[in-house]
Amino acid sequence: MPEGTYVIESGIVKTYAITPDGNERIISIDAAGEDIPIGLSLGLIDRSQYFYEAFTKCHIRVVPCAEYLKYLYEDTDRLYRRHIRLTKILLTNLKHIEALEQSKAHDKVALTLLYFAETLGSAFPNKKIKRLSITQQEIANSLGLTRETAGIVLKKLELKKLLNYSRNTYVLYAERLRKHLEKH
Repeated sequence: MPEGTYVIESGIVKTYAITPDGNERIISIDAAGEDIPIGLSLGLIDRSQYFYEAFTKCHIRVVPCAEYLKYLYEDTDRLYRRHIRLTKILLTNLKHIEALEQSKAHDKVALTLLYFAETLGSAFPNKKIKRLSITQQEIANSLGLTRETAGIVLKKLELKKLLNYSRNTYVLYAERLRKHLEKH
């Protein structure tokens, strides 16, 4: 039972489920300004449906649900900004669903990299290039693939110069990868 609404003030939190066979499945990536569990503050749920783990160093504030709602409703601009954040979450999670629905591992991994680039990636000065600190296992877990399968696809993408990998960090050429997927 959550103690209240958990507001992420800084950092990134992953939301995940555990499958019956014990595997982790990433549901979403949550960032600063978002509240988790997402339906708790509105009373849509009374307990957490998923597990949460800091993906990066985080600062999280626990706020009683009633206080959080009062805080939102006191200012229509604040409520509107929350609406925009939730819409962005919905749109990025739809991209994650699209990746999961692909029949080929190549397409699943490529689309998931783009999803992670939007939610986890830090941009270089050139916004078309994103840096991702994520493991092959986390990519595989988010898709229900083996680490080996994810690794093979990642290596193929690297050979096509769509990404580079060095010291647990992927440098993703997002525009090139999008164009590659359109042709593929």
